[in-house]
Amino acid sequence: MLEGYAYHLTHRCHNRDFLLGFARDRDAYREWLRVGARRYNVPVFAYAITCNHVHLVVHVRDREAVGRLMDLAAGATARQYNRRKSRSGAFWEGKYHATAVESGVHLWRCLRYADLNMIRAGKVTHPREWRWCGYDELTGQRERYRILDTDGLTEHLRGVVSSSLFETYAAYMEKTLAARTAIRETVWTKGLAVGSRPFVERVVREVGRSEIQYVQWSSLGAESWCVREDAQSAYAVKCELKKGS
Repeated sequence: MLEGYAYHLTHRCHNRDFLLGFARDRDAYREWLRVGARRYNVPVFAYAITCNHVHLVVHVRDREAVGRLMDLAAGATARQYNRRKSRSGAFWEGKYHATAVESGVHLWRCLRYADLNMIRAGKVTHPREWRWCGYDELTGQRERYRILDTDGLTEHLRGVVSSSLFETYAAYMEKTLAARTAIRETVWTKGLAVGSRPFVERVVREVGRSEIQYVQWSSLGAESWCVREDAQSAYAVKCELKKGS
């Protein structure tokens, strides 16, 4: 991860098993996330804890601090689960995946992607029905045990949110749900970077990749680009065409 950027992080359970299927384990992960965000001073902008994976959107001010946060939340949750179940072995499927996300409209869409996870899974019809995501905080409905840095997020959303973050995000989600556009966008979970072409090129240049191919996809009427590492090569990078919504 590069410092100074927002990142979407995805961490899956081993073999994609439903190891977070119990509410107590999702509660545990969320509490350790809250503790870790404060302990290591990591701004968290969004999260979604599903039954077999988690999504986080963070601002990487200190790469090592983000690593410590992820180690704490993942490790403590796994130890508690394994001890309760008298289980041994891996709980998580290796290291989490990280996608750099440009501030502004692309970050705005990424927040929505995280909160719509359980709707795409068919478990709920509205994000307010799934209490293990950041929707309540992003709409100002949760006051205690907050995790999200909404002040920092507002700074990253300049040009998108001009008034109340809470009201604007609530309206944005209602419009999305009314349009039935809770689509699965793999760019957020498989990409190296998502944003404008200059942003994507800068990230790739700083990461040090080569042999890059770009494919444009539309997002809220703005030009957007995604670059994704090719699984067939350690160096080649490719993009995936996506339709915006």
